[in-house]
Amino acid sequence: MDIDALKETIETKVYHIQPDREVPLHEHPTLDEVFYCNEGSGVGIVEDREFELKAGDVFVAPAGKMHSIRNDEPMVLTAILIPVNRIVCHCNQVSYADIRKAMACGARTVEEIQEITGAGTGCGNCIGEIEHILSIACGCTNVSMDDAVKALHGGADTVEKMLEATGAGNGCGKCRHLLQNIIDIKR
Repeated sequence: MDIDALKETIETKVYHIQPDREVPLHEHPTLDEVFYCNEGSGVGIVEDREFELKAGDVFVAPAGKMHSIRNDEPMVLTAILIPVNRIVCHCNQVSYADIRKAMACGARTVEEIQEITGAGTGCGNCIGEIEHILSIACGCTNVSMDDAVKALHGGADTVEKMLEATGAGNGCGKCRHLLQNIIDIKR
């Protein structure tokens, strides 16, 4: 393992969260997010589970899991974003990144994903997750493919206009290739 290369891919952020600021439910499809509570207290939410947080506590939101923070008092969190290449189809070892790359090349249906990547052609248990991945243009800001296509038909004909119209691409930015493909193939 190249430690220096790994260090370059890890992102650290410090959030000062006020009680009146809602942290929307969101996901990072290819990043584990580890939170350390520096000050204050609140609740970490991963899907339907809640975890109490107080100064000194650690909370982990695994890649691909919807998560949020709720608090009634000011809170300071340090977040560490660690890249992972999550396997979606275990039968054929197809990762989330493989599926997103296929989408950036024009795949929009489960059948197209199966043809390009082989995902979902084994036991089929991953089909639901493939459908979910296909429905999301930007996981960081929870922008759906439908919203991105509507923005395109509303005049967002460049990636910059798409970002402005939908809010997509303001997290990790990895969806920009997909947004460009939506513009290019108009779907």
